Amino acid sequence: MELCGLHSFSNGHTHVQEWHNEASTGYLPQKRKRSDVPIMTGDRSDRGAVYPTKETAGHHSSFVRIDGQKGVYYSESWEPNGSTLYLPVRGTVLANMQKYEQISFEQGCFCIGDESGGFLQRVQGQALHCWRYHKEDRKLFIALSYFFTNCDVFQEVLSHLECL
Repeated sequence: MELCGLHSFSNGHTHVQEWHNEASTGYLPQKRKRSDVPIMTGDRSDRGAVYPTKETAGHHSSFVRIDGQKGVYYSESWEPNGSTLYLPVRGTVLANMQKYEQISFEQGCFCIGDESGGFLQRVQGQALHCWRYHKEDRKLFIALSYFFTNCDVFQEVLSHLECL
């Protein structure tokens, strides 16, 4: 699983770089191996939540908690032309992020709908795309996408993803 454009700093803050939608042209951003982390100086206490120790990393599961009561939407049928309709997440979801080959992020205006699937409006926010590999087509596709209208909830999910 890859986190494209996600950078952490020693102060515990997460910053998301702009992700250019180059997937439509058949090109995906350069992949980074999970073991390619910078060497940090100082003792283990400097690393804190940025790079969990083996002891704390063992306590994290591959599931990320997503609370639907806080402006979170999802789509299982992502469209590249911006017409994807995101439906509200009902209740709390435990998303298994280990089953995806890659995760990417996008910021912009997205279409949200009501619980019955009808269009409501276009809203500004951040999307988290979960990519899977299709063996027959031999290419990645977005299998599931979450859309966040609340920036704090999005940052909370990103902090959980860093622990995976």
